[in-house]
Amino acid sequence: MKASPGLSINTYHEHWATLLGYELDNIALKRDQIILWKIGVKVANWINAEFTLYIPGIRENYPRLEVGDLIQLREVLEKLQKGSGVAFEARVVALRKREGFIHFVCPTLKNHIERLVPPPSYSPDGHPLFTPEDALPTVFNVSFTVNARSSFIMETATFVMGEALKTDPGQLSLARQWLFPETVDLDSYVSVYSVDRSFQDEDWIDKGLNLEQQFTASSIALHQSPVPYLISGPPGTGKTRTVTETVLQILRLQPEACILLCAPSNSATDTLVLRLRRFLQPNEMLRLNDQNRTFAEVPIKITQYCYIENNKFALPPWKTLMKYRVVVCSCLDAGILVAAHCTNTSLMRLEEEVVSSLHFRRKDKSRICPHWTHLLVDEAAQGSEPELLIPVSVVCAQLNAPVDASYVPSVFIPQLVLCGDSQQLGPIVTSDAARAGELDISLLERLFDRPLYRNHPHARQKTGKIGLRPGIYKFKPFSNLVKNYRSHPAILMPPSAIFYDDSLEPHANNGVIAWSGLPDRHLPLVFIGHQNSEASVDERATWFNIGEIDRVVATIKSLLSEGESSAPPLRPSHIGVMAPWREQVWKLRSRLREEGLSTVDVGTVEDYQGRESRVIIISCVRSNERFLKEDLAKGSGIVHEKKRMNVAITRARELLIVIGNGSVLRHDTYWKAFLQFTLRNKLYVGPNLDIEMDGNYISRLESNYINTITGEFEEEELGVATAGGIAREILRGGGG
Repeated sequence: MKASPGLSINTYHEHWATLLGYELDNIALKRDQIILWKIGVKVANWINAEFTLYIPGIRENYPRLEVGDLIQLREVLEKLQKGSGVAFEARVVALRKREGFIHFVCPTLKNHIERLVPPPSYSPDGHPLFTPEDALPTVFNVSFTVNARSSFIMETATFVMGEALKTDPGQLSLARQWLFPETVDLDSYVSVYSVDRSFQDEDWIDKGLNLEQQFTASSIALHQSPVPYLISGPPGTGKTRTVTETVLQILRLQPEACILLCAPSNSATDTLVLRLRRFLQPNEMLRLNDQNRTFAEVPIKITQYCYIENNKFALPPWKTLMKYRVVVCSCLDAGILVAAHCTNTSLMRLEEEVVSSLHFRRKDKSRICPHWTHLLVDEAAQGSEPELLIPVSVVCAQLNAPVDASYVPSVFIPQLVLCGDSQQLGPIVTSDAARAGELDISLLERLFDRPLYRNHPHARQKTGKIGLRPGIYKFKPFSNLVKNYRSHPAILMPPSAIFYDDSLEPHANNGVIAWSGLPDRHLPLVFIGHQNSEASVDERATWFNIGEIDRVVATIKSLLSEGESSAPPLRPSHIGVMAPWREQVWKLRSRLREEGLSTVDVGTVEDYQGRESRVIIISCVRSNERFLKEDLAKGSGIVHEKKRMNVAITRARELLIVIGNGSVLRHDTYWKAFLQFTLRNKLYVGPNLDIEMDGNYISRLESNYINTITGEFEEEELGVATAGGIAREILRGGGG
C-alpha cells in the first residue's frame, strides 16, 4: 500500500489522491464480500423502470450504499437451481434505510420482464403495465459494485487545487490563502465599502436575528475576505438561518454578486432553497441537480427552481445559467459546473482571450472579474475536504493582476464562507488508512485548527479571555454562534462545558415536561444506570440490549401516563429514542409497536443529526467493557466517539434521558464528565458508581445554578463545584 506523503502545499494533490484511493479500495473490498442469494424484486414505478429490493443490512450500512451506486442482478432459474446467464446492471436512485429497501432503475430489466410475462394490465395508451402488487417470476443473485464517479470528481478537484497551489513564492495565490491561510493574509483585506456602513433595522430581511447572526451576515456582505470566513454553529444556534440572511444581504449590497451555495447532502441543499424561495424568483435562483436524481426525491415546492430537459434534471443553456444570481447544488453536483467549464478559471480565461483579441491597440482594457463572487457551504463539517474542493475549484480564481483599490466594482476577489459544527458527526470514512490520514477531518475543522483562527483572541476556546487589541486584527474572519434556541439550560450544561469551551447561552422558549421520574424537577435530565448485558448478531456486526429495551419502554409509558401534566401535553410523537446500533433500533421499534407506541420516533444517532425532539431517550447498549477496543477500531458505538456522543446529547429540547451502564461509560473521558455532572447534581439513578469527582468540565451555567441552591449541596460537593468554577474563570482570564 502506497503511503500518503502527508498534507502540505507541495503534496496537496498526492496526499488526497492517496487517501481517496484507500477509501475506494476499501469500499470495493467490502462490497465484493457481500452477495445476496435468490432475491426477488418488486415494481416501484413501471413507467420509469424503477424497482425495489429488500436489503435489511442497509439499516446498519451493510453494505454502505449511496444514491448513484451500482448493483448487479444475475438471474437465477429456481427450478433448475442454476443461473440463466442473464445479468443486469442497475443504479440505486433512493434508499429507505429504516425499512431496509433500496430503489433502483433498470430499463433492460423492464424489457426482460415484458418478454417473460404477460402484463396484468395496460396503460390508457396501450403499454404493458405492472404494479407494486404484481408478483414477478424471477429471482436474482445480487452483488454490489463501486461507482467510482464521485471519487473521480473529488480526485480531479484535488488535482486542480494542487496545481493552483503551485505558484511562484512572490505571486498572490488565492488557492494558498483559502487552503493554507496565514495571519499575514489579513493585512490587505478588502472592504466592499470604503467605510463600513451601519445596518438599520429595516435593512434586515430576517427581523428575528440575534446580534451575532447579524454580525456574521454583515461581516461577509461588507467585506471581501482574502481568507475563508468560518462560521462555527453548535446545535440549535441557527446556522442555516444565518447563511440564508447572509446570501440575501450579499445580493442586496453587491448588485453584481453571483453566489454558488452548496451543502454536502441533497437534503441540506434542498433546505437552503426552501429557505430562500420566499425571497428569490425562479429566474434569480437555480437548484442544480444531477440528471440521475429522481423527481420523487425533490420537494415539490422547489421544482420550479430546477431546470428540466427531456424529463430529466439538466444544466440550463449557458446564457441562461450566467443570469442566475444564486446557484444551489450539492458539493458533488458542483462537478456539473466543472464539466461544463463554468468555473471562474475557465470563464475568466475565455473573457481574457476574447477581450485581448478585440481592439488590439487600445491601451485601456477592462479588468477581468470572476463570475462567481462567493461560495458559501452550509453544513461544511459533514463533507470531506476533497468533497468540498469540488465547489472550491469552481469559484477559486488565479489572481494574476495586482489589486487596484480604485477599481469599480471592488468585488474582484471571490470569497469562501464555510458554516458548520466540527464537533458533530463529520464525513463517513470506512478505511482505517484513510482515517489515519485524516480524510474524516473536514476542511472547516482543519482550517479552524490553523493559527490564524485558533490563536485569535476571539476564538471560541478563548471566549472571554481578553479584549481585541487595536491595530493587530483589522478584520475577524470567523464568527462563533453561541445563543442556543433549542434546549433547556440543564441540557446545555454538559455539552457547553465538554465540547464548546463553555460558550453556549440558553435562549430556548420551550414547554415544560412534568414527570415524577425526574430527580430534580428544575433540571430535566436524568441518567438511568443498569448492569444488563448486551448481545450481538451476525458475528458482532451489530448489538442489542434487551434489558435496556425494557427500561426504555417502561420509561416512555411512565412519561405518557403523566403526559397531561406537561405543557403542552406530552404525546408519543414528541418522544425520540436513539441507539448507536441498528439491531437495537429494530428491536425498540418492534417492541414499541407491540405496545401501541409506533409514533415514537426511533433511529440511530446518525439519523438524528440535524433533528430535535421535546424528549430524547438515549439507549447506550454497550455494557461489557471488553468490547470497547473493538468498537473503537470499527468506529461504532457511543463510547470513545465524542462527535457521536455530542450529537446524541444535544437533540433534546425539554427532557434528556440517558439509559446505560455507567461503569462502562466512565472509561470514556467525555462520558465520565457527563456522569460526574449527573452525580454532582443528583441526577443519577442506578447502581453505585466508583467515579472520582473533580472540577473538570463545570460550565458557567452549572455554576450559576449551584449558586442559587447551595443549601441543597453537601459541603464536599459544593467545594468541588466551586473549585471547578474558579479554575474555569482563571483559565478564561489567561492565568492558566
